[in-house]
Amino acid sequence: MQAGDAEAAFDGAKAYVGAFAGFGRMANRFRDVAGFANWGNPGSRLGYDGNEPLGGLLVGRKFDLGATQGRIELDAALADISAGTSRLDPGCTDESAKSSLRWVVSLRAGVEKRLGGATVFASGGPALARIVNSVTDIDYSGSTCLERDLRLDADDSFRRRSTRLGLAVGVGVETPLTNDWTVRLEATWFAFGRTTHLVNRSGNNPCGPGGPRAPCPYEVENSLGLLRLAIVRRI
Repeated sequence: MQAGDAEAAFDGAKAYVGAFAGFGRMANRFRDVAGFANWGNPGSRLGYDGNEPLGGLLVGRKFDLGATQGRIELDAALADISAGTSRLDPGCTDESAKSSLRWVVSLRAGVEKRLGGATVFASGGPALARIVNSVTDIDYSGSTCLERDLRLDADDSFRRRSTRLGLAVGVGVETPLTNDWTVRLEATWFAFGRTTHLVNRSGNNPCGPGGPRAPCPYEVENSLGLLRLAIVRRI
């Protein structure tokens, strides 16, 4: 079969399924709103990223949009991508932050265009992900950082698991292998927004020099970049 015949056969098959493997990079941005960890520096920011492989499944359907071909696709991936930092307090490593992504699902609509022997496409839509954000504070009784009688300060720590709604946008290129199969390379960006978490929940300390004794907010922003290779079969 000629390449053009394979392209036409695959385009004519509206429904398809596939599997993919790829590489994900979770990017996290931490903001100390009141300057509690980074004492007296309200609004200080810190970034920490992590990379891991992942894999998943997809199912979709193509449809005609006049002179343009459209598609709608659902995909799901299992992951274990984590990143952390122990530099919330630049003077000591007693306070650490960690973010993890367990799975991600997206439902995207898009358009495609054939260019020579390949098809390029762009798509976007809502996404869901299971994300865990945490801060761990270790108290100590010595005169130097982490010296003597180390213990967890639960009042200044948190661990929050949540299923987050976000946005996914991606671009890719695919080319037919046979009448029934095609191969695809795709890059996708997922943004899951910002969440606010409170420490010093008992209000036993001020949130900064001379500040009120009250719970102190941290903000964590999570996003994911994904590069994946997929094998797709028409059905």
